[in-house]
Amino acid sequence: MMRRAIATLALLGCALPALAQGELRDPLQAPASLRAAAASAASAPEAEAQQPQHILIVDGRPYLVVQGRRLGVGERWGEARILSIDEHAVTLSEAGVKRRLPLYPGVELKRSTATGRPHKKNASEKS
Repeated sequence: MMRRAIATLALLGCALPALAQGELRDPLQAPASLRAAAASAASAPEAEAQQPQHILIVDGRPYLVVQGRRLGVGERWGEARILSIDEHAVTLSEAGVKRRLPLYPGVELKRSTATGRPHKKNASEKS
């Protein structure tokens, strides 16, 4: 019992100087770099933060779902008007400039050279 008390006091003796100098941090708090990144993302302009989240097809008509709202072709999303919605991207027009926002940025679809459509494997094809 006495050894345990001495070990505890030794640990506290080592930790107190570090705590006084601010070297130790609360383990339940996110690191400072992540807190700074979250703060800058929260203050980013809406135009830069525009990213399609979900595309939904109801009765054959595509809709963009953003923050729980369902937007169709011709409707406004922020300052932009939705020109078209396909299964992979949304095309917007803002101040006379067209831009295409992919649902999954950085992902490229492989297309068959003969048909121009995405290649699908048949059940008979093996990986």
